[in-house]
Amino acid sequence: MSEPLISVVIPAYNAEKRLDRCLKSVCSQDWEALQILVIDDGSRDGTVEKAKAWARQDARVEIIHQSNMGVARARNNGLDHCRGEWIRFVDADDELPPGSLRIQMNRVTQNSSDLLLSGYEHHVGDVVRVCNLASRDETISCDEYLLYHKRYGHSFFCGVLWNKLFRRELIERGEIRFRDGLTFGEDFTFVCEYLAQAERITFSTDVVYRYIRHPGSLTFSQAMDSVVHPIRNAKVKFSLYRSLKTLFQERGMYERYGRGLWLYLFRFTLNQ
Repeated sequence: MSEPLISVVIPAYNAEKRLDRCLKSVCSQDWEALQILVIDDGSRDGTVEKAKAWARQDARVEIIHQSNMGVARARNNGLDHCRGEWIRFVDADDELPPGSLRIQMNRVTQNSSDLLLSGYEHHVGDVVRVCNLASRDETISCDEYLLYHKRYGHSFFCGVLWNKLFRRELIERGEIRFRDGLTFGEDFTFVCEYLAQAERITFSTDVVYRYIRHPGSLTFSQAMDSVVHPIRNAKVKFSLYRSLKTLFQERGMYERYGRGLWLYLFRFTLNQ
């Protein structure tokens, strides 16, 4: 039986210094049924040339061009071209450990999951820290998971894209796309909208991602923006809170569990 196709979405803006390592880690995965989408967000360096070199040696690599419109539109552009049954998001600064995709696919297949949350490595210079907030390997209902999401939604483990595997059918059913205009947190709103469609959530302690933090990285830039523009930062946080509240309302859990949901804002501020 052939392996299900996984679409890997990689937004890239001025990423020539790190794109080689990222694409090497994706193309060398032992799960070969891949569609690898590099979305060039109007780069002004050698990003496109790097991507084209990989496309020439690996037919699975596809390049999509857009003017510089930001990461949300880049990911949306990628989603519009995805053909895979499953979708994996990767940032151009980061890498996938060997076997990452096969580990994830084995998990979701064994547990008939709609969403998989896995561990990751956090790299800052030579310091590497393994992060796995859940410390558990199990599959639970989405409603049960929401109580966890309420408590830890501010964390990378729950809020980011790159330690997760998404089912494309649910993204299309819910017409889920990334919200444009947010300076940060567009990944969190996406996850919230996805959870409104999901039923089975699997935790895994497997380490499936290398998050490499440096001064030019996307996450670092977003964090700096929140400091430089405090009013805009506050508005974005309230927008993220509304996404969390809407999720609980759509799942019919707000009346019972919505009390204290506002603490997300407090925890998010402390986490920054």
